[in-house]
Amino acid sequence: MRYLLSIFVLLLAACSSTPEKKYYQLPMKAPQTQSAAVMDKGQVWLQRIMLSDVLTSNGITYQTTDVSYTNASTHLWASPLEQQLGQAMVNELSAGLPDKLVSLQPLQNSPDTLDITLTAFNGRYDGKVLVQGFWTFTHGKTIIRRNFDVQLEQYEDGYPELVRILSAGWQQVADNIVKEISKY
Repeated sequence: MRYLLSIFVLLLAACSSTPEKKYYQLPMKAPQTQSAAVMDKGQVWLQRIMLSDVLTSNGITYQTTDVSYTNASTHLWASPLEQQLGQAMVNELSAGLPDKLVSLQPLQNSPDTLDITLTAFNGRYDGKVLVQGFWTFTHGKTIIRRNFDVQLEQYEDGYPELVRILSAGWQQVADNIVKEISKY
């Protein structure tokens, strides 16, 4: 009996020390309502968002040294990161390009297309938050490719603050894309 009681106490102690998982969603503005007349002005199809391998984990990525990264095991994305980034980008582009229909699916023949590749979307050991990569926009025979390198400071500790700053960096990327593609 004493042996069983000891095992029970050890199991109970092991269960109580398991860290609680926390889930994070990028904060997003309410989507813009667009009328059907917008389709006459053209469509921007956010064709894909590609993530570097280190960013494909469920855990939020953090750079621990100049050459090493870790993915959190208890601080997780509430839904796949590509999905969150795509929804946020469509919302931002819709707000910034009110004369165009922006979507995650092609709704017209030969829409303008936008592809985004993220090489960094993480916090870093020195208090910086990185949003880096490049995007490619195709309008007919015109192809534009631009790099982006957003580095913001994280003044408060914690994953909630990191997620907020990552979102602000993604907004800056969206603003820059709007400035470039609004010419077409």
